[in-house]
Amino acid sequence: MGRMGDTIRQNRIKYGMTEKQLAKKTGMAESVIKDFEAGRRIPSDDQARRILKACGINELISTEIETANEPEVKVKPRPRPYIIPAEPEKPAPTEKELESNDAWLNALGGVVKRVPIIDEKGLVLDHMLFPVISGKIEGSQPDKVLLYRCAGSDMGGFGIRAGDLLLVVPDKTPVDDAIMLIDLGGYRALRRVKKLEGSKLILQSFDRELRIESKLWAEVKFLGRCVRLIRTL
Repeated sequence: MGRMGDTIRQNRIKYGMTEKQLAKKTGMAESVIKDFEAGRRIPSDDQARRILKACGINELISTEIETANEPEVKVKPRPRPYIIPAEPEKPAPTEKELESNDAWLNALGGVVKRVPIIDEKGLVLDHMLFPVISGKIEGSQPDKVLLYRCAGSDMGGFGIRAGDLLLVVPDKTPVDDAIMLIDLGGYRALRRVKKLEGSKLILQSFDRELRIESKLWAEVKFLGRCVRLIRTL
């Protein structure tokens, strides 16, 4: 079964329809619906929109089609947490070496910044140097940005794999269509945000199927917005 077939089947079942009922509602043959779900045929964009609309999905049709048609990405194994080893003790530097090091650090102080890499529990795993441009990193204060190491495959459908690093800038309010870092009761996770009318919003994750959670703004603690993905080959 293909990803689009999975999406059609899951939404049909969620809406409480049989294949025959869905076929009748969309004006298609029942055999065509079965072929789509089994992956034997791929629906056109128009057919996919009709099917998803029949399943009660209106605002997110384009997102469903784009993500369901993306090729499946093999997820890297979940990285094992580790403790940064302590550096071995070095001989005390000479006065001349201290002067040289201070000058070098002062010169780089406004050029690069050690950005912490955190895991889903907020534990700092490591650091990475980032350039500071006009006193900022990606338009934010250098001390406020961080790197989040993706722990699992729940965002694989959006092209984010386990082990990927995402540069996160502070943002306490939801940003439409953005991948954001949120706090789920002390556990950090990534979700794609879709803003609705009023104070309503939808949080999307995508492992083997697209998952949708309806929330109010007040129910979600936003930690930041992801602005860059870093992948090590």
